[in-house]
Amino acid sequence: MTTSAGIVLAGAAALGAYEAGVLCHVLGAVARDIGRPRVFDIVSGTSAGAINAAAIAAFADDPAVGAARACDAWSGLRLGQVLRPSALEIVRYALEATDVTSRLARALKTGRARGGLLDPRPIAKLLEDVLPIERIEAHLTSGVLGAVAISATHVASGRSTVFYRSARPLPPWQGEGGIAVPATLTREHVMASAAIPLLFPPVTVDGDLYCDGGLRQLVPMSPSIHLGARRLLVINPLAPVGSAQDEQARREASSSPLYLAGKALNALFVDRTEADLARLEHLSAVLRAGRHRYGPAFEADLNAELARGGHAPLHEVAALRIEPSADLARLAAEYAGGGELARRERGVVASVMRCLAEAGATRSGDLLSYLLFDGGFATELIALGKADARRQHEELCALFDGAVTRPRSSTATAC
Repeated sequence: MTTSAGIVLAGAAALGAYEAGVLCHVLGAVARDIGRPRVFDIVSGTSAGAINAAAIAAFADDPAVGAARACDAWSGLRLGQVLRPSALEIVRYALEATDVTSRLARALKTGRARGGLLDPRPIAKLLEDVLPIERIEAHLTSGVLGAVAISATHVASGRSTVFYRSARPLPPWQGEGGIAVPATLTREHVMASAAIPLLFPPVTVDGDLYCDGGLRQLVPMSPSIHLGARRLLVINPLAPVGSAQDEQARREASSSPLYLAGKALNALFVDRTEADLARLEHLSAVLRAGRHRYGPAFEADLNAELARGGHAPLHEVAALRIEPSADLARLAAEYAGGGELARRERGVVASVMRCLAEAGATRSGDLLSYLLFDGGFATELIALGKADARRQHEELCALFDGAVTRPRSSTATAC
C-alpha cells in the first residue's frame, strides 16, 4: 500500500510562477508516466504558494487542469494592473510620518485606507476569475483530496496560523511558533496568505487581520506531515544562486537602498528549508538505527512512549526538493531592462521597473524578482520550472509512484 503524497509550495511573491511551471510537469508528464493522474493527496502552500496550492486543490479531480490554469493566470498578468499604487495609502503613510492631525486621520479611515501601498483588487479579481475554490469541499467529501493547508501570519500576535481542511477528522494543533485551525477555505484565506506587508493590505478572516504566511513559515512542510503526508515534493523558488565573482559586487552594492530593499524582502521570506530537511534526515537516521538495533517494533514502541508524554509521533517522510537552476535576480533584471517589458507595458510602473533594472542585477535584481508581476516574466519562470522538473523527472516518478522511500531526505515530527 502506498503512503500519502504531499506537495509543499513555498512563498516568494511574483516568483510563484516558477512553482506553476514545476507543477505543470509533475501533474502532466510525471502523472502520465506513473499511470496515475492524481499523484498527490495533500497540498500545502504559503504566500504565492497558497495561490498555486488552492488552484491544484480546486481541480483535484483533474490536477493537470489546475496546474494549467495556474500557469495561464500567471502568464496573463499585466504589471500595470497588479502593481497599481493606492494614492490614499501613500498619502496616509506620508502624513503619519509628519504626525497627522486626528481629524485627517479619521478622514483617511473613512476613506478605507487599509495598510498597503498597492491595490489588492486586481489580484482578488484574478482569483475570482480563475480559482473556483469552493470545489475543494466537494473533493474532500468525495475522497479525491486528502487535505489542504494554507499558512498565514496573524497580525496582532505575529504567530503563524495554518488554516486547514482535512477529509478525515483532525483536531487543531499547536506547533513551532503557531497554531493550526480547521477552516472552510475561501479566497480570503488565499489573499491573506499572499498579502506582503506594506505592499498589500492585511486581509480580515473571521474578524482578525492576517498577512503573508511567509513571514513565519516560508516552506510549510510540517503541516503537510501532520496532515498525513509521508512523501513530499517541496518546491521552493528562493534557492540562492550566486558565483564567487558576485561576492565583490555584493559588497560594493551593500550600501545601495535598492540592494537593501531586496534584502529586506529576502529577510521577510526567510528560508529554513535546509534546516528542515537536515532535521528530517537526522530523525530518519535515528529511526533506521533503532529498527536495526532493536528490531522492527522499535518505531511503534517509540511512538507509543512519545504519545504517553503528549508528544507527536515520528515517521519517515521521503522528501524531494526542486529549486531554480538559474539566478532569478539576474533573470528579473534582464527582463525588466529588455525589450519585452517595454513592448508589454508603457505606464509609470513599467518605467520605474526599467529604471531599477539599470542599477544592475546585483543592486536591484532581488527587489525586481519579487515585484515583476508581469506575464512575460512569469512565462520565463514557468519555462524554467518545467525545465528543472524535467531534469529530476526520474526522481519525481520514483517519489510519487512510491517505489523509493528516501529519494532525498526523510523523517519528521508532525508538528
